[in-house]
Amino acid sequence: MTNPATPARDLDLLRKEFQLHRQWLDGKGGRRAELAFQDLSGLTLKGVRLAEAKLAGANLSGCNLEGADLARADLFGADLEGAELTGANLMGADLRGANLHRATLNDVILRGADFRSGTLSDSSGATKRDGAAVLTEARLERAILCSAKLTGCDLTGADLMDADLAGADLSKCVMLGVDLTGANLMGAQLAGTMVDSEMLSRGRHLPEGVTTMIASPSRRRIPTAELSAMIDGHEQWIETGGAKGARLDLDMAELDPLVLHGRNLAGARLRRCRLASADWSDNRLEMADLSYSDLSQSVLDGSVLSGATLRRANLSGAHLAGVDLTAQTLSGGRTWPANLDGAILRGADLTNAVLSGAILRKADLAGAIVTGVNMRGADLAGATRSGDGDAKQRRRLRRFVQPPLAVGSRKGTARTRNWSFGGLALDADPGHYQEGELVTLLVAAPGAGDPVPVQARVMALDATTRSVSVKFEPLTSELKNYLNGLVAPRYRLG
Repeated sequence: MTNPATPARDLDLLRKEFQLHRQWLDGKGGRRAELAFQDLSGLTLKGVRLAEAKLAGANLSGCNLEGADLARADLFGADLEGAELTGANLMGADLRGANLHRATLNDVILRGADFRSGTLSDSSGATKRDGAAVLTEARLERAILCSAKLTGCDLTGADLMDADLAGADLSKCVMLGVDLTGANLMGAQLAGTMVDSEMLSRGRHLPEGVTTMIASPSRRRIPTAELSAMIDGHEQWIETGGAKGARLDLDMAELDPLVLHGRNLAGARLRRCRLASADWSDNRLEMADLSYSDLSQSVLDGSVLSGATLRRANLSGAHLAGVDLTAQTLSGGRTWPANLDGAILRGADLTNAVLSGAILRKADLAGAIVTGVNMRGADLAGATRSGDGDAKQRRRLRRFVQPPLAVGSRKGTARTRNWSFGGLALDADPGHYQEGELVTLLVAAPGAGDPVPVQARVMALDATTRSVSVKFEPLTSELKNYLNGLVAPRYRLG
């Protein structure tokens, strides 16, 4: 479709078009609204009747269209970024190539709407928009999308809770970081769709064999040498106020494992990237954007992430001891909170982390180690803070392998496999112990002074691995101080 010209904004013309269109809809003369490429941005048009209106290429960004009737409207290539469309009717609308980034479409009727690829050109033939509709971070809770055509759309970070996607074509869509909790996916087409299988499992009526249909994220691999050069350039960009170097800005990238300590990555953008198992401890990442990235099992201990965005990032099993996830102070005294909305923190180690004032809405903290964590003033609405299984068996304290401890008792001497401030896993003969018995132990580390006595309860015996697990009853101040002297400050128990 070609744009012959982009007319100046004329509110009187718009009012006249709306009036004539209402008359046309009611069969009382008038004519169909011709609003292609018009600028309606920021207008309040609640409840407006624009069914079947011609709005191709129109600028509707930031527009309030709550409850509007846009059924079968021509919105080809329209810009609806940040628009408010709650409760609107867009049944059968042509939304090919439209921009709906961060639009609010809760409770909207989009049955049979077309979001597929389209190309929009200006009068000179230059392409203005090309590709499928963009619905990144759009809110579509309870939206009716039955039989909608969404082939190839980017839905990264979209909210689709309780949406009805029955019979919708979602093939080849990018759906990283979407929330599909309670969504109806009966008969939906998902061939080649990039979506996390765990998130997909939260939907209802999944098509048979769906896990064989979906695709793994296609990310560009960044070799270590190239990444190192980019980081050098980013630090130069910071030091020169942007005069030299370049901001580290990657999307859909697979980063080679790289040990990175003490570097300044403030303001870096690493969206939808994979940094799984990376060792990035003690780095500066203030105001960094790591949204929708895979940071599972990564080591970020001691890093400063104040004001960082980790929306729906996968931090399962990550090491986050002592991290700073507080709000970042901006010019003028304003603050920008760290955003972990919907982040997956299952089994993560948050020992002594500071998350005061952080956004943790709908975050999954099941099984996370939260010893000494500061969440004062954090937004935890809808967050999951407990997991499945026996609560007694879930880890609550960080485990250490080094230094190994020597443990003496009347049953002999043993060494630790690992230990925490809650207890010990001993390399010992289970036949010498009884589950539930109370034992007196002498605990010592090489070169750390005299042994410290403590009472402990035998909690578990494993003859196969020849291990004995004991729990301190209680952890005495003397032993706590002794163990604190064996670990880095960020891991110490207060």
